[in-house]
Amino acid sequence: MEGVTSKAWTTQDGKVREGRTIDKGMIYKLLNNRTYLGELRHKEQWVPAAHPLIIEHALWDSVHAILATNCRVRGNATRAVVPFLLKGIVFGHDGRALSPWHTTKKSNGRRYRYYIPMRDTKEHAGASGLPRLPAAELEAAVLEQLRGILRAPDLLGDVLSQASKLDPTLDEAKVTVAMTRLDAIWDQLFPAEQTRIVRLLVEKVIVSPTDLELRLRANGIERLVQDLRPEPAERRQEALA
Repeated sequence: MEGVTSKAWTTQDGKVREGRTIDKGMIYKLLNNRTYLGELRHKEQWVPAAHPLIIEHALWDSVHAILATNCRVRGNATRAVVPFLLKGIVFGHDGRALSPWHTTKKSNGRRYRYYIPMRDTKEHAGASGLPRLPAAELEAAVLEQLRGILRAPDLLGDVLSQASKLDPTLDEAKVTVAMTRLDAIWDQLFPAEQTRIVRLLVEKVIVSPTDLELRLRANGIERLVQDLRPEPAERRQEALA
């Protein structure tokens, strides 16, 4: 989020307060600000306030569950071998899998990641008709297509129509906002959460010499819509009763 700042404002006595750089520290404070839950900080405690809550408790709990998970995942990820977003779901046009492969250059310690056609490794180089594919470029192309789906109003309308058949309580306006916000915050998600969403949506990626095809899972977007939507307040109250 380089170059992005919070809103500048002017005090009553005319002093201009410049916006602060939005960094991870500021985002952490925002995500832990219980003012959104209708509370105010008094000394070292948060207490109920007169203003109404801005977000539902269920949404707050969901976000903090993700944050707690990501803390553990990030610790494990630093010890993981090498991450490959499309491992197990990317195939050549001949139907054979593309296998993750990586190498590290000794001179500078730089790591290079690729997806290599299985046919080439079992027969001979070039047997598949595909080159060795740089992982970063292939993954970026897949994510670009996937995010294009999240931005498409017509497709979202079709998805919501199907999703409402699974759950009649879905609210079209809130779900549309949730899906577009997912696209907006995608770059801020931890890799583990990005991978989870890709696996939820994408059944198969098919690579040919001239094309890249994404095949989505049946009901994948509908399931994601249900994951993203806030739990209705009445349902939450029933659960707490």
